[in-house]
Parts: sequence; structure tokens; C-alpha cells
Amino acid sequence: MLCPECNKIIDDDSRFCRFCGVEFIGEEEQIEIIREDGTDYSTGEDETTFFTESETDEDGDETAYEKDKRKKTFSIQLVIVIVVLAIIGSVIAAVGFGTGMFGAGKETVTDAAGEKVRPGWGTTEITVKDVDGTIRVIESDKSLVTPSQILTEYTEVVNSLKDDAPAFSITRYQNLPSDKQNLGSVAEFVLPIIEKYVTSKSAAKTEDVIAGNSNRLPVKDSSYGCLLTDETKIKNAYCEILPDNMYKIVMTFNDELNPSHLAAGAESSDGIINAVFDPYDAAEQITAISSMVMHDINFNYTDCTVTLIYDCDTKQVDSVNMTMNIDITAKTILMDIKARIVDVTEFTGFVY
Repeated sequence: MLCPECNKIIDDDSRFCRFCGVEFIGEEEQIEIIREDGTDYSTGEDETTFFTESETDEDGDETAYEKDKRKKTFSIQLVIVIVVLAIIGSVIAAVGFGTGMFGAGKETVTDAAGEKVRPGWGTTEITVKDVDGTIRVIESDKSLVTPSQILTEYTEVVNSLKDDAPAFSITRYQNLPSDKQNLGSVAEFVLPIIEKYVTSKSAAKTEDVIAGNSNRLPVKDSSYGCLLTDETKIKNAYCEILPDNMYKIVMTFNDELNPSHLAAGAESSDGIINAVFDPYDAAEQITAISSMVMHDINFNYTDCTVTLIYDCDTKQVDSVNMTMNIDITAKTILMDIKARIVDVTEFTGFVY
């Protein structure tokens, strides 16, 4: 039934309204309502109108109570839809104005049987599993086979990139994997609206950045290109020798829940994501609009991957691709919401 005091939906057998505290006393057809301050709001012609399940409409098909409940439920769902759009729209919009995040997808280092491995010192051939599932053997530099060695090399190259600050181009795009969206009963008409926030790869525009603009490169709020020092935070890593003296470093990191922003000018970080990428804290931005329906909201950054291609002698960068999977989970008064945004940023065309 509906509480006649605050007009919210409560259980039919409730003695108190869980929203405003009003107490209900009496039979179904004649309910006496006593507020906490003692004011009597018994039902009557001049009192607040409300419905019981014994009341019917003219056709006798659906009770007035049920109609009103259905309308209320739809209204709450509409509010949830708006909040979901605001959450995802805020994340995507912020990504569009942020600095270098994201790249080409998850790649894992495996042995011939498909098991994950971290090759030991001296290995020159390792087996990797590409994003499309292809397993292949690659040649790797003897000095770049452990996560610690690879992280050290990556840090040296991207720190040098920040110092040099060459001209380059940025291309950003996003997608919403259909199998990662769980928006409950409103999904059918919410997803097409959400997709309007998303820039597909085919529609992405490339922005040219002039030389000297190092803050457009990762990491945004630091003079360093990488602040991560703990190799145990790396899930998988390998270095592949390419033709023409080029090396390819791929690192995929452990998951991180609600990563913090990096302080301006930071020279170190205890986190994972803000030490390599540029996370966006959407929770703060949507607090005001979500407080009515959100009990809890979290952002889990999962399988975030960076791919760096560079000249192994000069350390000059050819490209940097960064991919960040952001899993959004939110508890509402009607349902739990789950959605994933995959955001990709490609740094190319470096001119030293």
C-alpha cells in the first residue's frame, strides 16, 4: 500500500512507514494514522486519500492501489534510468577531457599448455595468448623477461617521453560490451540512450597535439610517465622483439577498486591505476543526483592494459595504447545495476 503521509510504497502488513515513521492502526477498510508527533490522520472524506487492495476501479479489473503502485514503480525506474545515464555519461565525458588512458586489450603470457607463466632469466622464446585467442611463440630480449625488468624498461622509456614532449596524436573511443551490461527491466530502452554517449572507433576523431605539451601524456598530474614500482601489481607482462629494431612491451595490471586521483606534482603512488593511467572518480560527481536512489556505487578498474612500441636503441616511442575496463556497480532501491565501459586511447605519430 501507499503511505498517506509521505506517499511512498510500503508493505501491506506494515505497522510503521519505513520512510517517515507514521504508525498504522486499524482494519484494512478504515486505517487510523498517527504521526510520531501525535497528530491523528484517520481516514475520512477530508483526510489524505490513499488506496487499499479492497478498492477496485469501474471495470473491476485492477485495483486503484495497484494502478497507483504501478505508476510509482515506473516513476522510480525512470529516476534510476536518469541516474544510470548520468553515471555512464559522466565517466565517458570525463574520459574525453582526461589525459592518456587506455589501449589495445588483454594479452597474457602462457606456456605451451596455455597456463600463465612469468618467464625466468635468460629465456629468449616465450608463448603468448593474443586477444583473439591465438597462441604464438615470440622472441624476447634476455634482459626483459620478468615483470620487474619489463616495468623498469617501460618506466625508463615513458619517463624519457615526458621529458622530450614530442608532438603526437590522440585517438579516443569507447564501447559497452553487451554481455557486461545488467540494467534490469529498464535495459531494453536504456542501452540505446547510453550508447549515444559512446564514441565508436569508426566515429572517433584524432587530435593533434603540438610539441612541448607533456601533460597530455600519461601520467597527467606528474612529470613522470610511470610511478608504479611494485611489480607484484602486474598480472601479466612480456616484451616482444619486432622487426626494424622495435620492441613491444605489454603489461596487464591487477584489478583496483575506486582508485584515488593523483595529487598534482606527485612523484610516487601506492595505487596501481593512477600510477600508470588517469582514473576518473565519477562517484563524487554524481553524489547529488544519485542520493535518492543509490545506496552504494563502486568503480572497479579491471584488466587495464598498456602496450608500448618503441625503438630499443634510441628509446623513442612509436605508439602507446592504453585500455581501461571500468566496471560500475550500484545498488538502488529497486535493483542492482552493473555496467562496463571500455575506453581506448591510442597515442601515435610521435615527432621528435
